Amino acid sequence: MTYTFRFAPRRPLPAAALVLALLAGAAADLAAAPVVNDISKPASGVAEDAYRRGIEALGKNDLKTAETSFREALRQNPQMVSALLAMGEIAFMSRRTDDAGRWIEQAVKANPTDANAQASLGRFLALKGRRAEAEVALKQAAALDGKAFRPRVDLADMLLSRGDAEAAIPLYREALAISPDHPGARYALGQALLSAGYPAAAATELTQAASLAKGNPLPLVALARAEFARKQPDAAMKAVDQALQIQPTLVEGLILKGDLLESRGLPEPALRHYERASQLAPKLVLPHLRTGMVQQQRGQPDAANKAYQRVIELDPKQPVALNNLAALAVARGQNLKQAELWARRAVAVAPRAAQLHDTLASVLLAQGDHKGAVSTLMTATELAPRDPSIRYHLGKALAKDLIE
Repeated sequence: MTYTFRFAPRRPLPAAALVLALLAGAAADLAAAPVVNDISKPASGVAEDAYRRGIEALGKNDLKTAETSFREALRQNPQMVSALLAMGEIAFMSRRTDDAGRWIEQAVKANPTDANAQASLGRFLALKGRRAEAEVALKQAAALDGKAFRPRVDLADMLLSRGDAEAAIPLYREALAISPDHPGARYALGQALLSAGYPAAAATELTQAASLAKGNPLPLVALARAEFARKQPDAAMKAVDQALQIQPTLVEGLILKGDLLESRGLPEPALRHYERASQLAPKLVLPHLRTGMVQQQRGQPDAANKAYQRVIELDPKQPVALNNLAALAVARGQNLKQAELWARRAVAVAPRAAQLHDTLASVLLAQGDHKGAVSTLMTATELAPRDPSIRYHLGKALAKDLIE
């Protein structure tokens, strides 16, 4: 079975993966932003005066003076959480990540009930890939401070990045109750709603995010996906066109524009958009894959084959390209041994995809291996018991096996 083109909203990238493009109005970036949340608190006294001097120097990016001042504050008060976190901030800015972690751990030890310390610990643990521990710390930070925006967004971003959009949604809403005009959190909430299957609600949030982050194309691209998902193709096209007006070289926008054009039965302009996307990002798989699908649909097997070959050069385990290469070979009755290799590789990558087993069975049938085809189709039927085409193929294979 060939995987043909069916446009649907792609699973959105986690908010953390897109946050930097939103500049100051962004959801939390667990991988790139400073690990410290809020290190500036008003205070008085010798330690506090030194701390304030450090904050002023830090604001001027004078890390040497800032560190000297924070160390002075800690000499006066070794348990000063804000100064410990500030030292962690300097270490992080100086790319001494492990040192940053040690300062943050000291801050937590000094006061385990400090929300900023727990939030900073959560971000550090997430940065180190210790996500379960990070979630615990971020949840504790949120519980300690009902007005803490950052740990809620950080935690929501983590949940969304692992595919748990339903759990992320209420956290983004809590964060927006604290800071309603934060475009990054609004954008991330829209992404989460879209991922969870609420395109109308997503469109509302993403419209607001686009208004709050004027000049940024990403909320508009996400809005286009939401509009298409709720069967509003004209609104989807309008949103993606606005995104491309802001940034004509936005690869994600070009691919989406191609998808929308293809959904309208306009393959030629769709192909032009995929080609432009592949020129801008030559190592990106998706535009080549889309090109192959469109060319295959319009009866251009050579062009489709070329596009799929490029896909597997870039990603040897891309199952759709492997599957469709095998299907093209069967349709031509050529290169069947190689087709079997492609089909088996596709099945190995995605063994729960019934359509891949169906394609493998077609390759086996083309080579006269009726028993192998029947066995493969039985597996496909178990995986997709209500797929009529697979049942039909099984019937044909059984008949040929009986004749044999």
